[in-house]
Amino acid sequence: MNADPEFGDRALLDELAALLRGRNEPPPEVLDAAREVFTWRTVDAEIAALTYDSLLDDVAVAVRAAAQPRILTFESDGLTVEVELDATPSGRRLLGQLIPAQAAELELRSAETVVGSSVADDLGRFAVPVPSGTARVWLRCRLADGTVVETASAAM
Repeated sequence: MNADPEFGDRALLDELAALLRGRNEPPPEVLDAAREVFTWRTVDAEIAALTYDSLLDDVAVAVRAAAQPRILTFESDGLTVEVELDATPSGRRLLGQLIPAQAAELELRSAETVVGSSVADDLGRFAVPVPSGTARVWLRCRLADGTVVETASAAM
């Protein structure tokens, strides 16, 4: 037996390291729980549901010109967000209107990342560029009174 206390500590640490080797990743159920908790970060935001999409709701979809903009309407209890998705030579953009008209800070989000931002003027009008390659987005609106409204996500 070795009387050196450091040797005993080293042996114990080596044995512990051997036991833990290969267990650096958290179990899948822990990752799932963490993802679920992460979704609660916007629990204070009111969700505005998609109530109209010209791509889906127009009867004459088959005869629409390809260059016509897509119109989307999102509604919550206190706010309606009307959005037009335009394709321009310089790229895509969202033109929108908040109803009732009011100033607000806007973030265009995709996959938990802010991909664009804008400010709605006192008449509720705004424009937000949509980066190329963006597939699903939603708007986060922070109104002057601190209320946060997020639109449901929509495929662009």
